Amino acid sequence: MPCREPPDIVTGVTIAIAGGGIGGLAAAIALDRNGVDTIVLEQATAIQAVGASLQLGPNATRLIAALGELERVRAIASRPDGVDFLRWDDGSLLLGVPHGDDAEAYFGAPQLDFFRPDLHTALVSALPQGVLRLGARVVGVDQRDDRVEVVLEDGARVTADALVAADGIRSPLRQQLVGVEDPVFSGTVVYRGVIPRERAQDLHPDRINRYWLGPGRHGVSYWVAGGRLLALNLGVQNADWGEESWTLETSADEALAHLKGWHEGLRERVRRCGRMLRGGVFVRTALDHWSFGRVTLLGDAAHAMEPFQAQGAAQAVEDAFVLGACVKAAGDDVVAAFARYERIRMNRALELQTGSRDAGSELYLVDGQAQVARDAALARLPETQRWGTRQRIWEYDVRNALDAR
Repeated sequence: MPCREPPDIVTGVTIAIAGGGIGGLAAAIALDRNGVDTIVLEQATAIQAVGASLQLGPNATRLIAALGELERVRAIASRPDGVDFLRWDDGSLLLGVPHGDDAEAYFGAPQLDFFRPDLHTALVSALPQGVLRLGARVVGVDQRDDRVEVVLEDGARVTADALVAADGIRSPLRQQLVGVEDPVFSGTVVYRGVIPRERAQDLHPDRINRYWLGPGRHGVSYWVAGGRLLALNLGVQNADWGEESWTLETSADEALAHLKGWHEGLRERVRRCGRMLRGGVFVRTALDHWSFGRVTLLGDAAHAMEPFQAQGAAQAVEDAFVLGACVKAAGDDVVAAFARYERIRMNRALELQTGSRDAGSELYLVDGQAQVARDAALARLPETQRWGTRQRIWEYDVRNALDAR
């Protein structure tokens, strides 16, 4: 439960945050560590164990370290020793790259893999008492010259100096600010499951993250929850079904039907999941602005992206870190702070949105000339990128952008 004592307040503002997911909680932590008073308005009535797995690369974990919370999150995470890319049908190795201590030393921070409920609980515990308000569904906002009034579903209003909309891909606040729009279904459905260690140790005895690449599909398997659970994610392209959800359950048999002829190691992992979460991958079109006076967007509400570079949560952490620094630097001028936050973050997020889409296309190639060229490029990659396909993403340090602007 939340237990941290609040720091000395260094600004004269209070910022409300709509949404208590990874992005909203990270924003609250970043603002708190910068001496900003916050309140997080979360629609759920209790902290729930929802979701499967996620990854945070060093570009995010070094910021968590700067906020003083790396050891807290490391304690409930798993750190891989390496990453292998495998061919879809026989599991032959296309690319193997190291991780572990050497990679952490190079990047100055680790890649960490999480069971999502564990990370959510850890971030909640990093907040001061009283910051998180449950059962508070935000449906709108009224801006005044000197404040905002956040409208809740029950008709109550919360007054603050500014509002951060971290309320997810179907953000009602974004709809209010930019007009009615729908997230776009990417055509990909993802199945997510976990297997207890005692039922997965024989399948996955090491700490190597494995990616199977093949026609219209890809699979990912890695340890989470400090090695207690083996995560399995399966992406299916050109699916005829799509619903954005982290909680819709289905049988593993449904996922297995998409893997005829695939490597038995991946198929057996799916079988052992038993039940899986199924969700369509939706994306947001890029906006001209995230900030609208005393209201700004963060995380999926601003830049929902496809998961093929594992950067959705990481980009929300980058957002949060920059937001906290900008508000502190601007003092009471939250409008200026939000405008600076937007200038620093928008191009980076757009780059990752585009890169994640393109990475998905590379994963799903059918056997043929393009697939052969991709596999050859993977085999050569260690000559220029020792740490693999995401090295350039992980090398980026958003603190440099803060210093420059």
